[in-house]
Amino acid sequence: MTENHSLSMYKYNTWANNTLLKHLKQLPEGICDTNIKSVFPSIIDTLIHIYIIDRGWYSILTKEYRSDDYETIKASVDRLVAETKDISLKDLEKKQQLLAADVQSFIESHDMNYRDTFSGVSMTYGEVFIHIVNHGTYHRGNITAMLYQLDQKGVPTDYGVYLYYATQA
Repeated sequence: MTENHSLSMYKYNTWANNTLLKHLKQLPEGICDTNIKSVFPSIIDTLIHIYIIDRGWYSILTKEYRSDDYETIKASVDRLVAETKDISLKDLEKKQQLLAADVQSFIESHDMNYRDTFSGVSMTYGEVFIHIVNHGTYHRGNITAMLYQLDQKGVPTDYGVYLYYATQA
């Protein structure tokens, strides 16, 4: 494992997302688009939410826009929502993989102890990545619950499972 904790955690997050997407692609067609009563109306909507939030944080960290520029953030979210409307799981996976590569490069080239203020909250870059990983974990859990509502099985994406597989490679 790398000594850069933010990088380790983000690699876990990427592995967990990829593991879930691989599992979802093996399920019966249409499962991800099925409307159910949950946190989000469907699995694909939950995946899109994860992507949009991750993309938003990346845009803030790379200074594409400020965290307190709510009009620009809203415009960006609206653009991403339109861009991902009716997206296939395969195309969303490609977008997620491109973003993951960009984020990993950011982590490798920036000081994770650098402190900045995001909408009035002082956080280090490392703390932002803890937040991103926690956010993804939370919603992957939502997706597991959604899968059980649809009489499908989930797939383990816990950090301990990741560490087990990482040591086997």
